[in-house]
Amino acid sequence: MTTTEKPSLLKLLAPVIVMIILLFIPAPEGMPPQAWHFFAVFIAMVIGMILEPIPATAISFIAVTICVIGSKYFLFSAEELMDPDFNARKQSLKWGLEGFSSSTVWLVFGAFIFALSYDITGLGRRIALIMVKFMGRHTLTLGYAIVIIDVLLAPFTPSNTARTGGTVFPIIRNLPPLYNSFANDPSSRKIGGYLMWMMVIGTSISSSMFVTGSAPNILAVELVHKSSGFNISWLTWFLAFLPVGLILIVLAPWLSYVLYKPEITHSHEVADWAKEELKNIGGITRKEITLIVLVLISLVLWMFFEDEISPTAVCLLAVSLMIITQIVKWNDITKYSTAWNTFVNLATLVIMANGLTRSGFIGWFSTMMSTHMDGFSPDLTIAILVLLFYFAHYLFASLSAHTATLLPVILAIGKSVPGVPMDELSILLVLSIGIMGCQTPYATGPGVIIYGSGYVKSKDFWRLGGIFGTIFIAALLCIGWPIIKLWLH
Repeated sequence: MTTTEKPSLLKLLAPVIVMIILLFIPAPEGMPPQAWHFFAVFIAMVIGMILEPIPATAISFIAVTICVIGSKYFLFSAEELMDPDFNARKQSLKWGLEGFSSSTVWLVFGAFIFALSYDITGLGRRIALIMVKFMGRHTLTLGYAIVIIDVLLAPFTPSNTARTGGTVFPIIRNLPPLYNSFANDPSSRKIGGYLMWMMVIGTSISSSMFVTGSAPNILAVELVHKSSGFNISWLTWFLAFLPVGLILIVLAPWLSYVLYKPEITHSHEVADWAKEELKNIGGITRKEITLIVLVLISLVLWMFFEDEISPTAVCLLAVSLMIITQIVKWNDITKYSTAWNTFVNLATLVIMANGLTRSGFIGWFSTMMSTHMDGFSPDLTIAILVLLFYFAHYLFASLSAHTATLLPVILAIGKSVPGVPMDELSILLVLSIGIMGCQTPYATGPGVIIYGSGYVKSKDFWRLGGIFGTIFIAALLCIGWPIIKLWLH
């Protein structure tokens, strides 16, 4: 919703009405009363984030505030409140603010400043144009270039909307008109539709390739650690997805070319255009070189020195050096509303997801579900839970909301089934978050932008999303899972 739009009354009232109705319904048998009350607020928050009558971050912020103020009703058990040493007011405020001290939330914020530096220095645009220049003479290789551009930018751009929508899309959208391929026109199939779909493929793969490739990934790592105590490092995530990622990078552009073949198969003009654009922006600058050095240093520290320095500290160190070297200025950071908005959004979602456990809802739900899954083998349980989590994204328009809502519940179910290896389940769940972004036009931010460009028809987007969504999760389960098993055990 833009700032100039007025929220409809129905969208504003819908979450409130749902919350009130749930609060008046008696809690299910065996569920602590405060857990049911918290669940009512949580569901209202999810509905609000889907309808978005006001910004999603404001909705999660309001939900946290409601639970802090009404903590005796939403968070704490009767036994806790009866304890004379238990200070509900202090404990509720501590609970409500703990997401803002999360190291993973600060990691996302720091990585957003990396993304800002790509934009300010022009390095992101330069990398994209170089790839188009050298791989743009054939439509298929241009498709590969688009995917590779996204992958190269992903380690330091935790917003796939900023990366694909803000850096890659503005460059690629200039290419179809060079071939008289226009949006919302039959000519879109000449070359524009294929190129736009390649951005969907690229952002989906790159978002799963790196823990810092998408903001919900960081949230997922936090939730996994809180739920099972299993710590997924930057390198662990990268190596776990690498075999599948490399296969998809090779396979997906070619398969898209077969299933959604463009009418134009050669594109000399595109390479010439990129070459001319590179001439216009001039030679590489000192700031770009400095940024490249900081990127390489950060990668080395993330991959090989995690025991000595935390990933968050590495990110904050890089940001500090950017400020010192004037790659970015402090005023640039304070004005970067996207970073601050995401910081608050993730912090409040972490808090609300933790509230499901704090109130007792997760404990009750996992116990109930374990009775229904009694007799299932550990591997069958993992497969069912991963597929449930993955395809449930058809119901969500936000990867963050999906992750915060379902991941704690799925983890709790897995934890309640005897014999399920939580490390395997956790890694498979978190690795599936990025690749599920290709399923629908509304699945993720870049998808909305690309679909809105008018080059990919609705029926084509849904068809391709269904095909590639199935291929992606099949690759993760059939290829990635056996490798992960061997690696972990």
